[in-house]
Amino acid sequence: MCCLFSLLCQQHQQCHRAKFAYLNRHSAAVKLKVCLFFVVLLLNLTQVTLHEIPSQSYLSELRVQELHNIAIRLEHSIDADKSACESYFNYVCGRNRPLFSVMGHLPDNNELIHLLTELQEDPEQFEAKQKLMDFFISCNSIKSLDDCYRESFEYFKPLFGYLISKNYLDNAPEELETFLNILDRFIRVADQNKRFRQEPTLLKLTTLKTSFRYPQTYFRSVKLNKEYETLKIYRESYQHNIKNLEVFRKRNSTYTQGTNRIVLDWTLYLYQSRHKPISYYYPTFNTHLWMSVYNRSEVREYEPKRFAEIGECLKLPQFVNALEEAHILTIVYLKSFYSAWKDYVDWISSSPTNGFITEQENQILAQYQLNNEKLFFTLYAQNFCEFGRDLAENVFFVGLKHSLNFTRVYSCNYRIDRNYDCL
Repeated sequence: MCCLFSLLCQQHQQCHRAKFAYLNRHSAAVKLKVCLFFVVLLLNLTQVTLHEIPSQSYLSELRVQELHNIAIRLEHSIDADKSACESYFNYVCGRNRPLFSVMGHLPDNNELIHLLTELQEDPEQFEAKQKLMDFFISCNSIKSLDDCYRESFEYFKPLFGYLISKNYLDNAPEELETFLNILDRFIRVADQNKRFRQEPTLLKLTTLKTSFRYPQTYFRSVKLNKEYETLKIYRESYQHNIKNLEVFRKRNSTYTQGTNRIVLDWTLYLYQSRHKPISYYYPTFNTHLWMSVYNRSEVREYEPKRFAEIGECLKLPQFVNALEEAHILTIVYLKSFYSAWKDYVDWISSSPTNGFITEQENQILAQYQLNNEKLFFTLYAQNFCEFGRDLAENVFFVGLKHSLNFTRVYSCNYRIDRNYDCL
């Protein structure tokens, strides 16, 4: 600023010396006034520039592109001809094209092709990867390429975990950091409740939070070779391979349960989560965390009679009164929804930066008649499309549809008569 200030003053002097020589005796005063003018002008410009910088720096080009992408995909996913207030299931699930689930969907064909190509071109050669390639060759002798990409992914997910942790998570630490921050915030919030402090699920998550900073340690080639050591794969016999894989998954796979299963799910979820807004993480990942905790704590704490009293107090739908298990499920998912929503709102208000990011995202989403709140509600609801309308509307959506925030966002005019103090 000082250099620019000096330059502007010199230009001013040169410009005016020839034309207004008779003012030489007043030049000192003139220079002072002009220079003060430019100082004030530059200070004002600097303030404006500094004020505008955040709007350009917090949303990367990839984040902006993904916001447009997710909005366009959402337009094709929901049925806008249906009323969100009358039947949210018909609105978000009517086309049977949910975008995501609690812990991720199968990548689309283009992504599978890209991942398998990357895996094939990966310079590290090891036995487990060769078994995947041999399976693909045997499959393609009988089935279409699309079928073989899907089956290769389903039967050899840990190898895709190897590739994703190596090529994506290592090269995109900000995505992993976002994930771990949400996990850390969840653990801190849950730990404030005395009932959860000795909860095994919470203790396990605390341990995983540390180890998952280095997800590649779970997918070393040596470990994968040991995992698939007993599996026999033949290039010439697809049918034998399928039988062997089914037996292997039931008896030998360490990635179908326990810590390895969780880490594999998280890794695949993070691949799906690239450049997504925070309003994506909370109705998917954060909701999943609350479901895991409440599913244990609520079932263990409440007696059947207490569940019945809560159900009556909440005026739960008649649909759930037939089975005690339905009562439990409804309460678990109702509480999970409210906790996830509260966590998301708390994240927005936790810093001015977070609020600013949300506003900027909403400006982009508004082009599609969307905002982050609608994105949250839709992605939460689409977790449960596969369960059908009755279960979705009467169990999983009870907390959602009777939320004042939901009725505000979708301009619903029905009355909210649930008393959530019952919980």
